Amino acid sequence: MPRNIWFGLAWLLLFGSATALAKGSYVEGRDAYRAGEYTKAYRILLPLARKDDVRAMHLVGLMYDGGRSVPQDDATAADWFKASAARGYASSQYLLGRMTIEGRGVSKSRDKGVALLRAAAKQGHREATALLEQLDAASGPVSARRDAAADKEGAVSTGAAAAPTPAAPAIAAGSAPAGARAAIKPVAVTFVRFERPLARASLAALSGVLQRLALSNDAEMRKALPVLARDFARQYWHVESIGEVDLAASYARLVSDHIDTFNLLARELSAAPAAESQAVGGLLSRLGNPALARGAGPATRAGCPATVKAAQGGYPFAWFQAAQCVVAEDAAQAGDWLLMAASAGHAGAQESAGRTCIEGAAKDWACAKVWLGRAAEAGRSSALPVLAWTLANQPQASEADVRAAVQWYQSAASSGDAVSMNNLAALLERGPATVRDLVQARDWYSRAARNGFGPAQLNLGRMLAEGEGGAANRDEALEWLRRAEASGVAEARAMREQIAR
Repeated sequence: MPRNIWFGLAWLLLFGSATALAKGSYVEGRDAYRAGEYTKAYRILLPLARKDDVRAMHLVGLMYDGGRSVPQDDATAADWFKASAARGYASSQYLLGRMTIEGRGVSKSRDKGVALLRAAAKQGHREATALLEQLDAASGPVSARRDAAADKEGAVSTGAAAAPTPAAPAIAAGSAPAGARAAIKPVAVTFVRFERPLARASLAALSGVLQRLALSNDAEMRKALPVLARDFARQYWHVESIGEVDLAASYARLVSDHIDTFNLLARELSAAPAAESQAVGGLLSRLGNPALARGAGPATRAGCPATVKAAQGGYPFAWFQAAQCVVAEDAAQAGDWLLMAASAGHAGAQESAGRTCIEGAAKDWACAKVWLGRAAEAGRSSALPVLAWTLANQPQASEADVRAAVQWYQSAASSGDAVSMNNLAALLERGPATVRDLVQARDWYSRAARNGFGPAQLNLGRMLAEGEGGAANRDEALEWLRRAEASGVAEARAMREQIAR
């Protein structure tokens, strides 16, 4: 049976029919939402939300969050989630917690966000529990963005931009030699721009089939499973490509929750002659690894034999992970596969390739700009600050390059990356006259400083002491310098003592 027919069947199994429901009920609105009939859903759910139906509040928040039949509006989405979360609705507490950690639609606060996640986790919300574990493991916000503390050693507190830090996962530095760069020919792009609704739909479809199989050993559903698993795998590879950590973890949890079913399917597909089947089998084995399900990251040996075999068979979706599998034993092959994946459109491989171009003493700036630019355009958030750093710090950077760097830093900074806020401020403070803006520089230093980034606290203290970008304020300057010193910035103490004298 064609895949789209099974896909529709899975959705029907998940959500059923709403024709027998009372007009205007929450269930009718919910089912309209699940069916993608967002205008109808909004018309039904909004009056219910205004009457304090917490479930309707949550779905109205989701519609504003995703721009479904209404303009996308983070602040309005957060307001609806707040109203529902205040009444104890766990799913709203989870989403509001994430938004609070990211500073999206609400004031950024890790502590408040974690408190919301804990409230949801106490009610058994699995995504909240998993995200809390991931936050504890990483000691930073779960996203593709780098945490300020992880970048501290690369930051220059005198206004210069912090250097990029290695990506994770990434091919080891130097494993893709310059000769390989010239030898690899670009192939037809196979990775397309990530579409979150498609990824979530694939996850829901496979989940529906698994739920049906758990209730009864339905032969039709069992036949559908390999087909849906292939669609699931392709969507996961897109998710992984742009670094959507949270959604990737949801995929991993689904596999780990049905580990016996997927172990059988992984063995069957891994042994198949087709490279795509081998790649899917390798992926399912990897996602079933308990460490990955806990958010430990995609670098694991589970599933490597089938993944490497698929890569050797020329399957583009296998190249990036196959490079991870063989880098310790065959760095040259890993470098080739990395570049092949980058040429095929894998944004993570493109970022890794771009970083490789500027590692070491001999930097290939043009190479870095090409690969990092492709990754950034594909939506990989961790590539944005590296591209901006490259544009601004390359030899003889033009004013156009610096303006482009400002724009990329703004994109990264608006997502809550404190290092990008600091680096953006540095460009606005000391860049060419066409981009210089001391008021904006002080504002961005202030935002990064409030996020706890020590070098920005030093820079803000300096500008406050000197009266740059606004009125001088000695007391505030001393306070920010004290905070910078507490954050481990060595220059802060000397500057504070100088001002105090």
